[in-house]
Amino acid sequence: MRTALLFAVAVATAHGAAVFKGKVVRNEVNGAPIAGASVRAGGANPEVSRSPHGDFQLLFKEKKPGDRVTLSVTMTGMKVVNWVQLDVTLPAEPDASELTLILAREAEREEMARRFFRLRSLEAVEANYKRLIEEGKIDRARLQRERDEARAAAGRAAEDLAKVLPGQASGFYKDAMRLFVEGKVDGALQVLDEGKLRRSSQEGRERKEQAEKQLAEATRGWLLRGKLLTTKFRFAEAEQAYAAAVETAPGDYHTCFELAYFLQNLNRHQGATKGYLRCLAIARAQTIPSHVATMLNNLGALYRAQNRMEEAQKAYEEALDTYRKLARANPDTYLPFVAGTLNNLGVQHRDQNRTEEARKAYEEALDIYRQLERANSDTYLPFVAATLNNLGILHGTENRIQEAQKAYDEALGVCRRLARDNPDIHTPCVGTTLHNLGNLYFRQNSMEEARKAYEEALGIRRQLARDNPDSYLQDEAKTLTALGNLFFYQNRMEEARTAREEALAIYRKLAHNDPDAYRPNVAYLRWEMGRMHAANREYAEARQGFEEALEIFQASATRYPARDRPFVEDVKADLAKLPQ
Repeated sequence: MRTALLFAVAVATAHGAAVFKGKVVRNEVNGAPIAGASVRAGGANPEVSRSPHGDFQLLFKEKKPGDRVTLSVTMTGMKVVNWVQLDVTLPAEPDASELTLILAREAEREEMARRFFRLRSLEAVEANYKRLIEEGKIDRARLQRERDEARAAAGRAAEDLAKVLPGQASGFYKDAMRLFVEGKVDGALQVLDEGKLRRSSQEGRERKEQAEKQLAEATRGWLLRGKLLTTKFRFAEAEQAYAAAVETAPGDYHTCFELAYFLQNLNRHQGATKGYLRCLAIARAQTIPSHVATMLNNLGALYRAQNRMEEAQKAYEEALDTYRKLARANPDTYLPFVAGTLNNLGVQHRDQNRTEEARKAYEEALDIYRQLERANSDTYLPFVAATLNNLGILHGTENRIQEAQKAYDEALGVCRRLARDNPDIHTPCVGTTLHNLGNLYFRQNSMEEARKAYEEALGIRRQLARDNPDSYLQDEAKTLTALGNLFFYQNRMEEARTAREEALAIYRKLAHNDPDAYRPNVAYLRWEMGRMHAANREYAEARQGFEEALEIFQASATRYPARDRPFVEDVKADLAKLPQ
């Protein structure tokens, strides 16, 4: 991933002055330029960002490269998103790059800061992942799982860093934040040195009456250290950092929550459940309904992952009831949480085949997201698209074809619009919705429409897989499989063979690194290709396909009997039909 954040340079003039260059944009790193923002710094001429690029230039007559300066940026109704970068060192090299300052409306600042820090976190994860791939020291399947865990932790890091405002961070925590957004994770970890943090924690405990601020700083430092270590896949050390944070602030809801969430992302369900229940007890004791609802929501997800369905539903329902009460008094803050919990409850109902309850939950969530989107399209339009896709899947399973078509068509329009503005983030949504539409058309026997949808989805997913195979190669194989099935039913055997063989090659590659996840896909394709060979009277090839599929399904049926035992019987039946 190309790093989008740019840093300023100073140009040393003949008179010993320095020039600092930058630009001001709206909402995100690649956002629209902003003209008319006031940019100031001590010892420099006041400046205003200019059209058409939002650029500015500060002249420091009495400064030289290496001097530290603090910028200030003001514009009516706007706040700086990446304020941690306002403290800068004037570099020596001229015109190498420029600082991008991001402004957002005050009501949207936290969301835009969340996106900014999430991007920085994901870049750190991907950089470390690529380094470890090149070194080849870790098993590929394990590395991919750890990468997924690190990406999940990146989301939590972004949530926390987005909430920090100017003046709330100082000392080593602020320095670590700055180094992190500059892509210098190792430097940030050095600032958050374990020994330094332990000394800070100890000094805070010894002078408790004067040390509330210091303890809070040390706690934040431990938490940030844990997140940064996670981006380096150093999970054991990260857990120690989280545990030290809880030890430093044992009664703090937020700190206990961080440890529980970290354990959940590592699938340490017992420890995560214990941590969330502890947080829930703290929240109930402090009578903070929003914290109670958050814990119930997370416990619901954890119970569902453990197949504890009754406990999951009870937790979701109490969370929803709490958020509804909060939203009646403060809809701007809590309506999004009502919608999110409704979506969770919809998935819960769908998993238990309570389709009517699932549909009601999804539809209410969609109504809320539509209402929120009218006031804040950038933030909530992606949630509209995601909920429409959920509804489309649900309608399709109920054979409500017109409703599914309508939901997918609208979701596709939303995803295309989002992808035009931000293709890196939203193009996968276009591919997923097209694939879902193809499935719907196939069920309707609308083969030409299905083919067009699948082929466009395949083009998108091929490109995504070329750029990021670990994330999107399986999606490419999934659409190739669907196309192979469509061609087979159209009696276009050569095209069916080509699509299935390409999908099979991808799944074999994926199964080499993660056999538990992908060998069943290999078996399914070998079975389907065996049936195709049998239809063409290529009996030797058919037998080879059936026998490989049977071997794989029999092995996996010992672990997943409900899922794979029916396949074993079906393949045996097809094998028995072949001439001896």
